[in-house]
Amino acid sequence: MTIAQLQYFLTIRKYLSFSSAADELCITQSAISKQIKSLEGELNTLLFDRRTRTISLTPAGEEFVVYAEKILANYNEMMSNMKKHELLETGHISIATIPVMSQYGMTSIIAGFTGMYPHIKLHLIEKENDIIVSMLRNDEVDVAFMRTNYIPEGIAEVHPLVDDFLVLVVSKDHPLADQASVELARVQTDKFILLNSVSGIYTTCVEECRKAGFTPEVLFTNSRIETIMELVAENLGVTLLMNQVARYVDHPKLSIVPLAHPVLSSFAMVNPKNKQNTESVTAFMDYVIQSSS
Repeated sequence: MTIAQLQYFLTIRKYLSFSSAADELCITQSAISKQIKSLEGELNTLLFDRRTRTISLTPAGEEFVVYAEKILANYNEMMSNMKKHELLETGHISIATIPVMSQYGMTSIIAGFTGMYPHIKLHLIEKENDIIVSMLRNDEVDVAFMRTNYIPEGIAEVHPLVDDFLVLVVSKDHPLADQASVELARVQTDKFILLNSVSGIYTTCVEECRKAGFTPEVLFTNSRIETIMELVAENLGVTLLMNQVARYVDHPKLSIVPLAHPVLSSFAMVNPKNKQNTESVTAFMDYVIQSSS
């Protein structure tokens, strides 16, 4: 049994005429008759009563109509859905992200998407928050990964993926290393080693210190989290980082202490509000959301 045979059957049923069906399908009457006979042979039953000049459906033929229509409907739906994947073969997606993809599991998700859609080209750009905001405003990227509390209202559709919170990171030799939680004011005399001032986290850290009643003495800033953690491990200062970022670096000489008054943030996927998503971008976003749930 073939899809073509089912189409021939339903076309004959439409006209109750082999010749009219052959004309619509642009094949010969003998060819369509041969295919219907083959179908009836496979089913071991007659589908059409040919004993008079005007053909009609047999009881078996009437019942077969239901199955033939259902099979063809499923076939057409399948082909339509597969066509979407065919369209994705030549897709291109521009992605901007703050430099914490690995810490939030995004690298493995992107690898999974690339494995599923190997012909979609991904252009990945690591930038700090302010630059990504500018790129979103100017529709320079299709998708971005950043923290929700640094996204200006109205410029993007926001899809939160991972909730997180700020923590204090100190050396194991620090007096607060064994605390279950800590008031931020207790480190006001410490030197701070923070992410670069262009990062959103730097702004948050300074703001939270000021809320606690002091201006932090920033000894050093760096764009690399690993460098910051090594300096803190040497007891040169303390730092503030998001919990998942801090815990990603498993350093035996460091202690991670939650703040007594949690400072929350969410890592999110965003896309420019006024930019039309392509099929590739929609597939990517759906994949990320499903993989993160």
